[in-house]
Amino acid sequence: MMKKGVGLIILLFVIQIFAQESRDLDYIRKHALLAVEEMELYKIPASITLSQGILETGGGQSRLAEIANNHFGIKCKKEWTGEVISHTDDAPNECFRKYGSVQESYRDHSKFLAERPYYKDLFKLNIHDYKAWAHGLKKAGYATNPKYAGILISRIEKYNLNQFDKLKPEEVQKKLIDLYGPTEIIALSGMAESTTDLIAATVPSPVAAVVANTAEQPIKRIEIEKRAENPMLRIKHHKIGVDYIIALENETIASVARLYDFHPKDLALYNELNSNSKLTAGQLVYFGKKKNKGTEKNYKVENGDNMYLISQKVGMKVNKLYRLNNMRPGEQPKAGTMLNLKSRKR
Repeated sequence: MMKKGVGLIILLFVIQIFAQESRDLDYIRKHALLAVEEMELYKIPASITLSQGILETGGGQSRLAEIANNHFGIKCKKEWTGEVISHTDDAPNECFRKYGSVQESYRDHSKFLAERPYYKDLFKLNIHDYKAWAHGLKKAGYATNPKYAGILISRIEKYNLNQFDKLKPEEVQKKLIDLYGPTEIIALSGMAESTTDLIAATVPSPVAAVVANTAEQPIKRIEIEKRAENPMLRIKHHKIGVDYIIALENETIASVARLYDFHPKDLALYNELNSNSKLTAGQLVYFGKKKNKGTEKNYKVENGDNMYLISQKVGMKVNKLYRLNNMRPGEQPKAGTMLNLKSRKR
């Protein structure tokens, strides 16, 4: 009787393992194209996205995935204005984001990583180094589980998900057929297609497309929305030791603060502006405090310069720049003037 009981337990365990693997593979079949499309737009490895999706949803079976289309366990956060759902995770009845579709969840996951400063170091990593990305996610605080990185890596290696990191969207269908046979997949366009119908794709970068051709209907092209440059790729590091971006046309302190998850008052303070200030295209916007002195001894004034824009260029406080050059607040230098950045003019 004891042996039969042990044998039954082992059998049930094996059945559970196979059932979970089956769910995981179904998840990959359905969502691989989505992950690759997001990778092309946001430079996040498709293997990482798929591995996170499998883990967070239990192969697509979690309550958050089924009821809220939330595939990555993303909580509400202060900036979320969409629908929500209560779910017990680290604490009872926590607030999680609710999406209208799986596609919305994948897009929000990409933006969640790309637009937050504490994930910026991830985008300095090689997109094919899934191990570094997995450890980077854990280090940045994406999950509380101390084994999170190892779990992601094990799933990537178990299912060879890193194969998708080298693909273009138009190559995914063939890879899925080669690996798993005909199956249903989901594209960012929001339409589910069968890989038996997806027989051709010619897509000009950076727009991805799915081209289907059947006997009953003509070829159709589904364009994926164009995406501006990844916000994290705009971040540069100034010689004063502070990160910054270069403002684009029509940007404001408020819009940049939203994009990079800063409080507008903090960002305004760093840049000696008001919270509602408009930015000049081309000006530097700092993510930390400027210094009392510059890193160079002097600065030669160029055409179009003013004291504030110069203070942004050199990374020092504008009142200090005035004081070191014995100038009155509001006074502007002429082109060609040499300004002191380290010591006061005699």
